[in-house]
Amino acid sequence: MKLSKILMVTGPIVILLIILILWVSVFREPRSTELGNSTFEEFCKTNNDMWMEMEPTIKGEKLSNEMCFGCMIADSHFCNADEYITYIKSLPSFVR
Repeated sequence: MKLSKILMVTGPIVILLIILILWVSVFREPRSTELGNSTFEEFCKTNNDMWMEMEPTIKGEKLSNEMCFGCMIADSHFCNADEYITYIKSLPSFVR
């Protein structure tokens, strides 16, 4: 009996969260691939990705043990803008 009450309360919340996530992904601004006059840090943040210090990785695979400041996107951390831009262009959701 308690489980059915929990499901009655949490079920609609979960459904609303899924709808919100889908809505945000559909209406999200496309990522920029033009660095322009921005710094790599500003460019990363403009694309709503995370600027942080860590070891460089691509798709979760570590490339080096050396730490660097760079842009984190999904499970990849890029230490330079060119690699980051190349990765963005390879994403299936990238609109040219």
